[in-house]
Amino acid sequence: MEWCPSGGRREGRLGLLGAACGDGTVRVWVIPTMDTVQEEGRIYQKEADMSLVCGEEEKVGECLSLSWYRGPGHNHVAASFSSGFVTLWDMATTSTLLREGSTLLPRQTWLAHTGSVTGLSLCPGEEEVPRYLVTGGSDRCYRFWDLRDTGVALQEVKRGLVSGVRWLAGCSAASVSYDDVYLQGHTQTIITETGYYSSRSHPVIAQNSAVLDQDMSHWVGSIAIGTAGGELVVFVVPPVDKNMEHDKNLGQRKTYVFRTEVNKETKEEMDFRQYESMREVTTMKYLDMPVKKSGQKGFNKDD
Repeated sequence: MEWCPSGGRREGRLGLLGAACGDGTVRVWVIPTMDTVQEEGRIYQKEADMSLVCGEEEKVGECLSLSWYRGPGHNHVAASFSSGFVTLWDMATTSTLLREGSTLLPRQTWLAHTGSVTGLSLCPGEEEVPRYLVTGGSDRCYRFWDLRDTGVALQEVKRGLVSGVRWLAGCSAASVSYDDVYLQGHTQTIITETGYYSSRSHPVIAQNSAVLDQDMSHWVGSIAIGTAGGELVVFVVPPVDKNMEHDKNLGQRKTYVFRTEVNKETKEEMDFRQYESMREVTTMKYLDMPVKKSGQKGFNKDD
């Protein structure tokens, strides 16, 4: 799900919320403000105010992710599908060929990957129509696209199963995170440049498990990732136009918000790969990591 970047907030309206749905559509709801909801403690079911469809949903498959354009008007939404297709809608169009009531057909669709497209992100810009897009898929590739000509990708890199991509605001670069299915022991979140500066991709966060998803704060220029190992890590992005290889402070830009530990309460030899064995004799401990260091006491040196 993703909020409209400008919120779409008006009187009695909290904002616009888009959701990628399993039936191959993107639905957009107008969310009311809390003061317009009279009774508290209730669950509401609301029909979608707009449905973004591809025409033949059974051919494009499930909608896996979406990206709302951060540019003038915020009128464009891009979505990716399990069939490898990527689709772009113009929500402000008045074309009778594309709009019928609350249903909207796309202005652009193309086959971006040979497998499912697990993540995509539109480049923030000052144009009313988005120009660039980054995608990642289960075909072990991430690709940069020029939306004016999607016949060939601007850049294609094959490395591992991509679990998430985010375009970095104000930079010709994106962050890419991976599942560890092909990269066991070498799973990293990287920052990769589109090719404008001809600098190579650089790993910024190392983890020993799959990254489930990532997000980007455009206000403070930070990336947050959540891993299958129970870690939440935040990384502050340095200037991308400089070579990160010689940045001595790169390690200080990363902080763990929390992590998990598994404590074994027995000394018996057991097969801890079985969930039934683990459940009886172990506990899971959630550890919040301090953001500000008030002193050296109480901190594990290894952490």
